[in-house]
Amino acid sequence: MVAPNRYTSAHSIAHSTMRLLIALAASLCLLSCSSGSETARPAIALETCRLPGIDTPAKCGSYAVWEDREAKSGRRIKIELAVVPAKMRAHEPDPIVIFAGGPGQGAISLARQVMPLFSKLNDSRDVVLVDQRGTGNSAPLDCPEEEQPLQQLFEDALPERMVAKCLAQIDADPRLYTTSIAVEDIDEVLGILGYSKVDLWGGSYGTRTALEYLRRHGDRVRSVVLDGVAPTSMKLPLSFVGDGDAALQRLIEACAREARCAKIYPGLGETIGKVRAQLARHPARAAIQDPRTGERETIEVNENVFLSGLFRPLYVAELASLLPLGISAASQGDFNPLLAQNLEFADDVAENLSIGMHLSVVCAEDVPRITAEDLAKLKGTFFGRSLVDDFIRACAVWPRGKVPADFYDAVRSEVPVLILSGGIDPATRRATAMRWRRPFRTRAISSRRRSATE
Repeated sequence: MVAPNRYTSAHSIAHSTMRLLIALAASLCLLSCSSGSETARPAIALETCRLPGIDTPAKCGSYAVWEDREAKSGRRIKIELAVVPAKMRAHEPDPIVIFAGGPGQGAISLARQVMPLFSKLNDSRDVVLVDQRGTGNSAPLDCPEEEQPLQQLFEDALPERMVAKCLAQIDADPRLYTTSIAVEDIDEVLGILGYSKVDLWGGSYGTRTALEYLRRHGDRVRSVVLDGVAPTSMKLPLSFVGDGDAALQRLIEACAREARCAKIYPGLGETIGKVRAQLARHPARAAIQDPRTGERETIEVNENVFLSGLFRPLYVAELASLLPLGISAASQGDFNPLLAQNLEFADDVAENLSIGMHLSVVCAEDVPRITAEDLAKLKGTFFGRSLVDDFIRACAVWPRGKVPADFYDAVRSEVPVLILSGGIDPATRRATAMRWRRPFRTRAISSRRRSATE
């Protein structure tokens, strides 16, 4: 999952080093069953369009649904979609449907990242990208544009003032933007497009959407690929504390095992502890250029900024491989490498994330299940409970939607499900995938992320 803070998951495009594995594994899963040759005939008016970064022409359109699907009255919202048609004339009838992460990412804007994974499969199958309600161009729950202070960006704060202002200005009922409601939109769109069977691919939070689709409409699903599974049993952002601790520890161990990394950055774990303790006592100051204005600003590097600087790069293998360098520089008083990595990730996320939709999902499906016992267990963890407290305060302001009675039950299906999980992953680690493979006919593949110096 990807979100505006250090513990969120996104993350569907953070598995860049797994691309070849995903493509091969997806091929195995999607080609495992025989399909007919009948071509789906879309009933939605689709027009030729170009998706940013994609050479292949696509077909784009929109479809209006009730915002309140249960009442079937009131406001209607448009669901935006794009179909990248199969290249072969006699192609398979079941498309690959992409579920984006976040929660809050739109699927269409991720085409540049995900389409290379499916270039071979796109020869014989359509690829369908639907902006889930509240994201992309599907009635996005975007908070009013406000220049976020650079200091606040580094601290990963979620101020109640910002949440209240967002709630006051969005033109929507945020209680109606949960996963189970969005799944019904997507099923309706796929049906109107004429697809009787579909293959699902979800990344991070997108795996939760895919699982919910499988639960509600399993008769229409031929196969599923879950990349970085984030099921409803996870309590976001609570689960990211333990997952973040484990991911950072794996990185430290990887560096210690590799001769070159261990030689250049000896005692990486101890170095992290010393820098953190020092910043807790005496925050440092660092000058960094704000990419939005080009002006240099002075940042107070406190303990929270340091923790964000450690967590965010773990989402992306290339950034994670640079963490030992950033940590070493920080121990010598130079925080710019760590801050630069942090800022690069934050900017990438901000380009395609609807914070309001993120809150609608987390505040309805996750935060209400966090107990006092859960919070007590966070004592002594490396990343602590600051972000969890941030979301608890934000969700006290944000309206809470309803979830179905069976939403937290395990999904059971005979449909082939392939689960992919990375070794160094701060949000959807392998242990979660292993727990969730039992109800399915699955094959679990664990991918070793790049080592600390690769």
